[in-house]
Amino acid sequence: MAIRYCIKPYSLSEAKPGMEIGRMVLTPEDKVILSEGTILTDSMLHGLEFWNITTVFIKEALPSEPGIDFSIPETVVRKKFYADYDNTVSVVKDAFAKTRFFQEVPLNAMKELASNAIELLINSPGVINHINLVRRQDDYTFHHSVNVAIICGVLGKWLGYTGAEWKDLILAGLLHDIGKTQIPLEILNKPGKLTSDEMEIMQLHTTRGYKLLSTKQGIPNGVIHGILQHHERFDGSGYPLAVYGDQIHRYARIIAVADIYDAMTSDRVYHRKISPFAVVEMIVEEMFQKLDPEIGAIFLNNVRDYFIGNIVELSDGRQAEVIYLGQFMASRPIVVTEDKEYIDLEYNKTLRIVKVARA
Repeated sequence: MAIRYCIKPYSLSEAKPGMEIGRMVLTPEDKVILSEGTILTDSMLHGLEFWNITTVFIKEALPSEPGIDFSIPETVVRKKFYADYDNTVSVVKDAFAKTRFFQEVPLNAMKELASNAIELLINSPGVINHINLVRRQDDYTFHHSVNVAIICGVLGKWLGYTGAEWKDLILAGLLHDIGKTQIPLEILNKPGKLTSDEMEIMQLHTTRGYKLLSTKQGIPNGVIHGILQHHERFDGSGYPLAVYGDQIHRYARIIAVADIYDAMTSDRVYHRKISPFAVVEMIVEEMFQKLDPEIGAIFLNNVRDYFIGNIVELSDGRQAEVIYLGQFMASRPIVVTEDKEYIDLEYNKTLRIVKVARA
């Protein structure tokens, strides 16, 4: 049997050189001090003391007595998905670089990517789990563009889209942030929260993306409006035009859900990702005001099917398997831990899911 591990909290005074960090250590401003897998040294411990860090999470081998073995080998399907996914991100990165330099979107290449490579990724079994587990410390914008296109394609199927409309929706998701190629790199890649002035410039990416493509021949209206309106909100609180309800194109309303889900489940320099279970709760809270409630409900009712069987890390450091989700969309699941304890997180509010370890 493979060695099993758990993540346990230690006070800084208990932590010793040679221990392995099991969860990122962050400053109060959410900047990374130590990453997962780092082996502690004396100097690192002194540095953590300087940062007033009081608790660290340490990866430890579990005792060898019989328990539930959560080790899951990487499958051939998943390996192929990651290889195809990395190739797709590379193509997007190159296309965005050309757009920044030449002020011209390589549209044919993007259409071909949406119709072929991304469609294959969408049809891969367990695709939502795969993109949740992709490591993407760098090049967030390119990963995000691919992920939103994938989620739009999956959600589009759940909504009944087929044929050309479905492919246009995927293209809209792929290009929704193309306007960020017209944002200064010092703002786009800033390692921290943006100032109010910088945020105003960042928000221009919707209109700048629209301008890049609005005069192109053969661009469906839905793709153009998906790019322009994906930050509009159902209650009129979004940008750039503060339109609301049915004034927002349906593609843009679909992209909004996909955009939020992927952004919140992704690690960025200034934002640590949260678990898909927590994001589901957030979407439920917003979908009757800021998001299209029909699209939000269909997304949440279907995406939950991917969570059954996930191996998750709990806030007490233990790993557990998700074995049941309640009827309500935002209900917290029932899990069984590696030491065979069954916990209904809907009733045990002292525990929460920190992250998905394996799926």
